[in-house]
Amino acid sequence: MKFALLGHQIAYSLSPVIHEMISPIELKYEIIDISPDELHKKTPDSFLDYSGLNITIPHKQSIIPYCHTLDPVAKKIGAVNTVEIREGIWKGYNTDYLGFIRTVKDNISNFLSYHPVIVGYGGVAKAVAFGLGKLGFTAITVHGGKLKEERDEFIDILRTSLNVNVFDLIPEIPRLWINCTPVGGVKIPGIPKDFISFDEGDYLYDMNYSPFPTFLEKKAKQLNIPTMNGIKMLICQAIETQKIWMKNEVHLDVDVNSIINSIAHLITVS
Repeated sequence: MKFALLGHQIAYSLSPVIHEMISPIELKYEIIDISPDELHKKTPDSFLDYSGLNITIPHKQSIIPYCHTLDPVAKKIGAVNTVEIREGIWKGYNTDYLGFIRTVKDNISNFLSYHPVIVGYGGVAKAVAFGLGKLGFTAITVHGGKLKEERDEFIDILRTSLNVNVFDLIPEIPRLWINCTPVGGVKIPGIPKDFISFDEGDYLYDMNYSPFPTFLEKKAKQLNIPTMNGIKMLICQAIETQKIWMKNEVHLDVDVNSIINSIAHLITVS
């Protein structure tokens, strides 16, 4: 079976290694680097050799028109990170939100005592927002970004499709900052001065995972802010993806921390 990660400027991705490690069967997993302009020239027939795709930045929303059908959750979120291809038919799913939910439950004690602040509003931010709703949060704040039209569209999705209250201000209570942008990671190491203003009692969940720790994590740790990066979510969503591709024919009982220890040497250290 042949699979791939579809994105742009993603040579650093650990997805091929992770999928090969957790798979109960032999598979081939590649990276397909395609710019947004190049993707528009492709058709589903260009990927007939593949049994499934993972989708990452910047294609999680633009890939939707390629899908013949969408899983109800992916449709509600408005972003696809997993595609199942059977006999040329594409079905789009979102497993990011499942990975997010699992990592929050497993790693952040008393998570409902925080007020979540989503930084950014792309495809992963939509999955995060959906996951927050499933975790029991009823209100969030959307922070950052200069593209007002895209931000307003994201907030509208939260308020309608996801039925989440959106605050304009950041409350002065412990905040769970969730960075859904490349800022502070390997792609954009420079962190603007006003990007995030941490306070005592806050928690940072950076969706980036390279370098390890991320530049944003290092900044937070200097202020004694506890952090987690996206490597655990990457592994957990990969597990959920393989359940889709393999139709639950096997039970994937994967020790996430063991996988991290095995691949730590592959992650760029800052």
